[in-house]
Amino acid sequence: MVNFVKTKAANVDKKNKSNNTTSKNNLTSNDKKNPITDKKRILVTSALPYANGSIHCGHLVEYIQTDIFVRFNRLIGEDAIYICADDTHGAPIEINASKQGITPEQLIAKYYDEHTKDFKDFQIQFDSYYSTNSPENKYYSDLIFERLNKKGLIYKKPVKQTYCNRCNRFLPDRYVRGECPKCHAQEQYGDVCEICSSTHSTTELINPHCSICKTPAVQKESVHYFFKLSELSEKLKDWLNDNKRLQPEIVNYIQNWIKEGLNDWDISRDGPYFGFKIPGEEDKYYYVWLDAPIGYIASTQNYCNLHKQYGLSADDYWQRKEGSNDVEIIHVIGKDIIYFHFLFWPAVLLSADFNLPNYLVVHGFLTVNGEKMSKSRGTFFTAKEFLEKYKAEHLRFYYATTLSRKLVDVDLNFKDLHDKINNELVGNLSNFCYRSLSFLEKNFEGRFKELDDSEEGKKLIADVTSKYGQIKKSYLDFNYRDALSLILEVSAIGNRYLQQKEPWKLVKGTSAEKETAQKILATAANLAKDLSILLSPVLPKLCEELQAQLNLGQLTWDDLGFDLKNHKINAAKILASKIEFEPQIIEKKEEAVEDVKFTVTKDTVTAGIKVRVAQLTIDKIKNKHEGLERLKDQLKNEIDKYTGNDKNAKQKKIIEDYNSIDKKSGVDVAKHPNSVVNLINLIKEKGKLPQINTVVDAYNVASLKHLVSMATHDIAKIEGSIVVRKAKLEDNFVSIDGTSDVIGKNEIVYSDDKKVLGRFSKQCLATKTTHASKNIVLICFGNNKISDAEMDAAVKKACELIVKFNGGKYKILGKATETKNKKEEKIKETKEIHTSSNLFPLNPKVVKIIEVKVHPNADKLYLLKLDTGTEIKQIVAGIRKWYKPEELLDRKIVYLSNLKPAKIRGEVSNGMVLGADHDDKYILFDPTEDSQVGDEVFAEGFENNTQEIEFEDAAKVTDNLEITNKKILFNSKPLRTKSCEVKVDAADGAKVR
Repeated sequence: MVNFVKTKAANVDKKNKSNNTTSKNNLTSNDKKNPITDKKRILVTSALPYANGSIHCGHLVEYIQTDIFVRFNRLIGEDAIYICADDTHGAPIEINASKQGITPEQLIAKYYDEHTKDFKDFQIQFDSYYSTNSPENKYYSDLIFERLNKKGLIYKKPVKQTYCNRCNRFLPDRYVRGECPKCHAQEQYGDVCEICSSTHSTTELINPHCSICKTPAVQKESVHYFFKLSELSEKLKDWLNDNKRLQPEIVNYIQNWIKEGLNDWDISRDGPYFGFKIPGEEDKYYYVWLDAPIGYIASTQNYCNLHKQYGLSADDYWQRKEGSNDVEIIHVIGKDIIYFHFLFWPAVLLSADFNLPNYLVVHGFLTVNGEKMSKSRGTFFTAKEFLEKYKAEHLRFYYATTLSRKLVDVDLNFKDLHDKINNELVGNLSNFCYRSLSFLEKNFEGRFKELDDSEEGKKLIADVTSKYGQIKKSYLDFNYRDALSLILEVSAIGNRYLQQKEPWKLVKGTSAEKETAQKILATAANLAKDLSILLSPVLPKLCEELQAQLNLGQLTWDDLGFDLKNHKINAAKILASKIEFEPQIIEKKEEAVEDVKFTVTKDTVTAGIKVRVAQLTIDKIKNKHEGLERLKDQLKNEIDKYTGNDKNAKQKKIIEDYNSIDKKSGVDVAKHPNSVVNLINLIKEKGKLPQINTVVDAYNVASLKHLVSMATHDIAKIEGSIVVRKAKLEDNFVSIDGTSDVIGKNEIVYSDDKKVLGRFSKQCLATKTTHASKNIVLICFGNNKISDAEMDAAVKKACELIVKFNGGKYKILGKATETKNKKEEKIKETKEIHTSSNLFPLNPKVVKIIEVKVHPNADKLYLLKLDTGTEIKQIVAGIRKWYKPEELLDRKIVYLSNLKPAKIRGEVSNGMVLGADHDDKYILFDPTEDSQVGDEVFAEGFENNTQEIEFEDAAKVTDNLEITNKKILFNSKPLRTKSCEVKVDAADGAKVR
């Protein structure tokens, strides 16, 4: 039984007041002007963190993303508030508190203190950070329940619930684990699958067990309250179709769920449970997913309570009159809770006469160094742990450079973090501001009067101010990656301006030259001022420090512009310092996986069975891929030729030989058909191959294409080596569906040291490939009607499809495939570099040549100084034979930025130029005038590799780039920048180097 004590809410309220009275930079509602204006009020929320654990770097993606958005809206003068709270109810809170010997209230108070400190440390600022265990949340939960009930949308019915006889309790969703009923991923929660994102009930899980004591769970009946979600399908469809600001990929996802039919929603839970009792009930509580989002409304009321002078209540935000558009509600959430926020929550609001959110922004998951966050793998970091090695600014800046409106996962790659901080934040932004202000302070006591009115000065102002509108649009579109890219361009323009004007030389000259230097630095100081405004939503404390150095108060968007004159700055200080890369702490070394050992016995060969084996390392197994679905659809049309009436059909002979082998082995082919025959039957019956996951679906396609029986197994679950052999009397086989099968005494099977792994018809359950599998072995069986070359082609095709749709790499352990020509050999050589299905192994960029010198130790080489947009790089280029210095100076070219630095004839080269070699001519790639210095050159659909590579590895890749119609192609995709394709004036077939 749970008692809600008034003083608890008072304590939370007191904490919020304390949390909302902070420094000027940590802007809160106490600092905001009265919002009763003609302006639209903007209410922004993040998902509520659960009060049962610490904030980690995955959580911080969302809170930093939202904080940046709210700060920017305030910067441009909008009336925006940031609302959030701890999600405090549910059985996990009650169970965890019991384990610790404290009350649930004490547990949530502990995490409230921890969470608010973490948020403050990361400069995340809320207008109200409250608790769902509050009087306001109880009031609004009861109000909404009452309204739904009066409209006949609530009903009761007996349901079977998952129960643990050992713990003597009903098991809540998160305390039951089992196999997902849809994608069959193991160890999934009782309410949602983390792999395929589908929802289900605890009773739908396959082989469920209690998470507390691991005992197999049973089912027990109880009466529950249900919300008639099924009656709201059309209204939800209308809302989705009318809201054009929702991400289209999400809308399509939700529309498919609605099309499949929505189930009514179980909104009650049985005690013991920590939460709000349903009115009139003794031992039934609101399900946490009913009262948790209502916490948005309760926290809004808390904000209004803290600012009574505004005369507002939560109803002014959440229960406006129909047709009113003076408030905009925006939810920012992760993709794991889209079902609740796009279906359940809007349906509840709509039915209870509350206002729907105008906008939902969905972000992907966080990976760390390309891995799913895991404590055992060393890729899990709490907010506190991150701050032990880095600063909050580092993570805010890094996330901002990666976040966009697209629903993609964010990878916290620590090598990339190191490079972005050192090269972009420090080397570009901080470097420009410090060198400008420190030089001004040192030579002119920090004073300046007029700006640079030369052509270069006017051009600088025009160039940078032309980008401000797009920066604003990018911020408002949650496209921080583009906003930061433009801000970095602005800073790079400033760095180039100083390099070009060289004020350090002018201060040593005449009085007129000194005056010119002062004007140059005045222009640079104005640009530093604008950077402090543009970057402030991302790095509020750093920009506050920069504005203090400029001797300015807090600035707004309206303060942008080059109008700061007759001014004196304060002492200049370094804003950010370089960080050291510590691979022993943050870089997970890939464990070497030994080749799987396998043996094929003489009995197998005598039986007429051919075997091929391959080993694969997989990046990420997905539930489904549209490209695979298209391949599966195409197979429908090919089935007739396998089973047609043509007695001489090659395909039919292969299938007949499988049946013949099985019959000789004593296998009942009607009950246990060969897997190839089984797949054909499935297509004939169902019209399509089944959808399992992107590994199984890929090899099923190859299996049908080549009529070869295939299966994959998780290497981590294999004990010892694999033997393909005749069955033994003592063999026991548990098939993938969990049933025990009798094996024929002459049947050919394959096993490890402990168990039978598979037969022609099925594979075993113990080693099946799941979404968690990383290293797998592929077993391929054929017969004597299939040539060796066809067997090799089959296993290769299966491996290529698996890697294409899952990423990773493979090696064939059976008979090797001979390459047919030199090009195939080169492609094979580059496999270790190009191991991911969407990775371009190079990282070319557009640069500008700002200096050309002859190499002091080599007449045929140039030393080129390149402006990369963020810094100056030197490279050695062997192109003197074809280009004069004046032809190269100020020219934009493409250079390879991720080449490992090397000394060439005593001079360091930090990359290499890219061009085409044909008929003793070398032609540089032309990025065209539309491309900007610093632009990345990429192939559509592929991600550039930012890791350093050796020259030999780079050469293997460039050798395989193709030139067709003056375009440079990688995997048939033209290389391009974000604005245009890169061209080269060379004949088709010219070699890239």
